[in-house]
Amino acid sequence: MKKFITLALAALIACPTLCAQKSIPHTVRTCNRARVIRTEIILPKVNGFNCYKGDFHIHTSYSDGRVTPAGRVVEAWIDGLDIIAITDHYEVRSGERKFFKVIAPYSGDNEPMKYQSASDAGAVLADFNAIHEEAVAQLKKSNYPMLLIKGCEMARGSQTHGHFNALFLKDINTVYDEDMETAFRKVKAQGGIVVHNHPAWSRDTSDKTEFHERVYGEGLVDGVEVVNGYNFYPHILRRCIDEKLTMFGNSDEHVITAHDFGIVGTHRTMTLVFAKDLTEKAIKDAILARRTVAYSGGCLIGEESWLVGLLNAAVDCRLIRVDKKTNEHFYMLTNTCSIPMHLRRGRTNYLLEPFKSVMIGFGKGKIEAKATKPIFTVENMWVVDYKHPKVELEIDK
Repeated sequence: MKKFITLALAALIACPTLCAQKSIPHTVRTCNRARVIRTEIILPKVNGFNCYKGDFHIHTSYSDGRVTPAGRVVEAWIDGLDIIAITDHYEVRSGERKFFKVIAPYSGDNEPMKYQSASDAGAVLADFNAIHEEAVAQLKKSNYPMLLIKGCEMARGSQTHGHFNALFLKDINTVYDEDMETAFRKVKAQGGIVVHNHPAWSRDTSDKTEFHERVYGEGLVDGVEVVNGYNFYPHILRRCIDEKLTMFGNSDEHVITAHDFGIVGTHRTMTLVFAKDLTEKAIKDAILARRTVAYSGGCLIGEESWLVGLLNAAVDCRLIRVDKKTNEHFYMLTNTCSIPMHLRRGRTNYLLEPFKSVMIGFGKGKIEAKATKPIFTVENMWVVDYKHPKVELEIDK
């Protein structure tokens, strides 16, 4: 009996030590793994159309970018976009040159493989469709409800031709031609569209070269970037209005968007597309119908009718009270979208921040009814001839 009691006491004494040893886990997370968090950019319907956020000019590590196609898809989702087009350069693929240098020790003679651009070879040496498919695979894997447009960028002499994006392609590899006009016709034969990129990158935008006169005159160019990155080209708005061209705002991103835009505290540059739904046909139809607005650095740039429609759809304006003695009308303005609106009345400026309200009085000391209308100049909207639109807000009932 004594032996049994002794053994029992020994077991009780050893038990806490054994339990403590068993409770120590093999792996402990120092923090919970973060999920991908999307920045939602809330925008209203305008004239019955949904407002989709797109970036139609993006580069990857397969040309002269720093991010893979899969990375661009995840990045665009985080940035709040609905549509992207990866438009790697046909002629400039410095990513390949760097890769060749890395694999030189395995080439047999320890010499880097010779890099040839498409213009040097007279034909495409890379499979641009594979770049697009890599992004498509990531989109399917992530289950993001985004639209991926197939495209590429073509370039020739900056002083004579410039850079152009080809969008909505079926086979990227077959549109290349040493003669850029012929390449544009190949794009059109596939049902694609052509966009003139950063027209003031290395030359004045107020005139056209002989090449531009031909391709614009033949109707081979469908749109122009009125904004590229943070660069706004006011002269191009007049060209778009006069020649019925679609306005684009694109990031032309080569590095990580957080470096170019996040650090500044703005959304990335994008094109707002007013379309019925998020399908390739609906987006293409909207672009060809010129239902777009460029958005960059907090500024909205486009045709006045779409800017006015966007403002009235985004800002809820309600008449709160009328002072019978002074005839002053008091309105509550509420911004229901993610874009701040900079309003000016006379010398007074009002910042209408996203999802906030301000109370503003109109018509103090005035008898005329027209003096009580909520009319503002919108300072962060730009229309043709470098002007801000003057908008009368619709009163919601």
